[in-house]
Amino acid sequence: MHRVLLFFFLISLTVSFGQNNAVIEGNVINERSSEIKNVEVLLVELNLNTFTDKEGNFRFDNLPHGVFTLIPFYEGNSFSPGYADLRETDFKEITLTLEMTSFDLEEVRLQAKSRSEQLKTSAIKAEIIAIGSESQRANSVEDLVNRAPGIKIRNVGGLGSASNVLVGGFTGNAIKFLYDDIPMDYLGSNYGLTKVPTNTIERVEIYKGVLPTKLGIDALGSAINIVPKTFNKTSGTISYEFGSFGTHIGTINATAKITDQLFIGTNSFYNYSKNNYKVDDLPYRDPVNGHTTYIRERLFHNAFEQLSIEVFVQGRGLSWADWIELKINSYDLSRDIQNDPYTRARPFGEVYRTEKGSFIPSLKYKKYFLEDRLNLNQFLVLSNIEFELVDRAKNVYYDWKGQAHPNTSGSEMGNFLLENGYLNNKLTQFTSRTNLNYLLNDQFQIESNTIFSHFNRKSNVDELNPKGTDYNKLISNLGLNGIFFENKLETNSQIKFLYSHLSGKYESSEDPTSSKIEVKEINNKGWTFSQAFKYTFNSSHFVRISYENTFRLPEQRELFGDNNFIVANYDLRPEKSNNINLGYSFSSEKWNFETNTYYRNTKDLIRLKDLNQYEATFLNLDHVRGYGVELEAAYQPIPHLNITGNITWNDFRLESSRDPFLNNQHFKNARVANLPFYYGNTGVSYNFIELLNLNHDLTFFWDYSYVHQYYLDFIEKQFEPDGFLGLWGQSKINTSRIIPVQHLNNFGMVYSRDMGERSLSFSAEVKNIYNSKIYNEFKMQSPGRNYRFKITYTF
Repeated sequence: MHRVLLFFFLISLTVSFGQNNAVIEGNVINERSSEIKNVEVLLVELNLNTFTDKEGNFRFDNLPHGVFTLIPFYEGNSFSPGYADLRETDFKEITLTLEMTSFDLEEVRLQAKSRSEQLKTSAIKAEIIAIGSESQRANSVEDLVNRAPGIKIRNVGGLGSASNVLVGGFTGNAIKFLYDDIPMDYLGSNYGLTKVPTNTIERVEIYKGVLPTKLGIDALGSAINIVPKTFNKTSGTISYEFGSFGTHIGTINATAKITDQLFIGTNSFYNYSKNNYKVDDLPYRDPVNGHTTYIRERLFHNAFEQLSIEVFVQGRGLSWADWIELKINSYDLSRDIQNDPYTRARPFGEVYRTEKGSFIPSLKYKKYFLEDRLNLNQFLVLSNIEFELVDRAKNVYYDWKGQAHPNTSGSEMGNFLLENGYLNNKLTQFTSRTNLNYLLNDQFQIESNTIFSHFNRKSNVDELNPKGTDYNKLISNLGLNGIFFENKLETNSQIKFLYSHLSGKYESSEDPTSSKIEVKEINNKGWTFSQAFKYTFNSSHFVRISYENTFRLPEQRELFGDNNFIVANYDLRPEKSNNINLGYSFSSEKWNFETNTYYRNTKDLIRLKDLNQYEATFLNLDHVRGYGVELEAAYQPIPHLNITGNITWNDFRLESSRDPFLNNQHFKNARVANLPFYYGNTGVSYNFIELLNLNHDLTFFWDYSYVHQYYLDFIEKQFEPDGFLGLWGQSKINTSRIIPVQHLNNFGMVYSRDMGERSLSFSAEVKNIYNSKIYNEFKMQSPGRNYRFKITYTF
């Protein structure tokens, strides 16, 4: 309660500050001094925008005092900025001219901060990956995100594979994924980091620590937001990418401007790969003599195929809506299942899964009210997703050479729960997100964000719940942003209310030979609080610090299981965590340096626990505490040569556990298993345009990634390697459960040629140049050396 009172005490401070209500009025003209209507004008420092009327006039009301940058945008182009000095006056009139030669956005960023820079330098810590020219490279969103400081993505490898992301000490479901500020649940697995092509998105926002009020989710302190591309005129991109292991990727992203206020478009892509790369140490049992040897063979039942279609109709600058968008998403993906999720002990030759979201409509509405002081952003979506698992092969098993052999098993996976080897789950979800932003005065802005989600899941194997199981989540938060001391101090204060309700019948017995059916009505609720500060010393230095006590509501899959290998557990409690983050940033003409440290104290950590050979369930097991450090630097010694690098070290250890195998003093303070604790990246790129006096862009790049060895299991602290931070030496116990040191090198080039308003680019990349062995957290090998080629046409 005292935290709620503190929050409202902060709000009450606003009465002590004057209402300055400064105003900027202006008009936009072309070189012939003619007024131009429907020009977007961006006020950079406050991230406000408006459009000119039919006389070319625009107005910004209720502004704080200060110096502001205004940039006009028209038909997708940005033009020369203007400046308004309101430090000693309440009114300023300005004229902006649209010259025939527009500025490139990179030139504008030299004079005013871009949207990405505003996010990155705010009170809330964010890594902003601006896709831009990166979309021309033959790489994935996963590749780009994996090079960011503090981030490590671990997957089995290959296009479309499942991935586990480590961000700021958190992993698994503790990290939330969003698509354009909306939780991504309604799109199923369609927009995973290993699936979405770079051409479809504008940027990726990676938040660490306190999350922005606009997100309003229940992450423990980390979130990844994918922001799609938008165009202000008739334009788009088409790309085709192909490479090793039968990989083909095609994208089309286009917007057609029908009128000044009506736009239609699509963001669609197609993925296919055989994923038939070679893997070492596969167990092969000779059918003649019964001896088991370990061989190197090519995966033979590992293909992935996906079609994702997104179409939209947008209205912009209407009298009753600044932005309204109706969007339809439809996708269909299928994946062969080659082996168990966590081991390659045995191969499957006929098991596969599919996922379909045939018709997912959504509606987005934005509007400014009260002389642009109040901003409403409403989003609604209804999705129906169907999941299928097929395991109908009987009396047969496959070896790692792809040969079938007779067997007495009723299915390949050996799961006795699936009738006729078929599982069908249908997930219906409705989500509403309401965001309100109100400018109180020249120093304070208040924001609220409320997300309500309803889930209903039906399954052909759930005879206890023929109408499905229901799960409701409500997350509502209130934030206050403040600016003090001539914009040197920025603050963000938030309180958040979380509530969930689930109901249904489930089998609660952990003994597969007995049955115990229970009817559950469970409510979880609670309040959280967070506070973030950023202080800017000058244009080169700033510091951030934040604190939050938060918790994460269990996901529907964690509660309901998957009606296959994961058993339901309605008694799951929320995960709770206290987090502290501290960061410092320095920048100069050639250098940029940033460090970020964090402390986490997480209780009731949810972990998947094996029950028997065929079943597992999610349980609140562990209490984990630890801290980490991230270092990031960028250097440009000469024009067009960029050098970047980052290092992450963390020390997260087990305080206690309800797992009977771990809840003793032997494993207290042991490092968390399956979690890398030291890793880093470096990269070099050079554009030869000036050196070779080219009339086109030619860039070569090299990226290197390092992951230090870590362990599959908990290792007692006394047996850890000696040396500084545990980075030298070997474990003092003999164990083969070590994930070895990993070195990954990628090299490539991008050639791009402008043709007026169109451009054509070609990219080639060699991944894992030295054919090193790369593993995920369960020591499953990823692809070796492979190639990618990409052609991109922009119009």
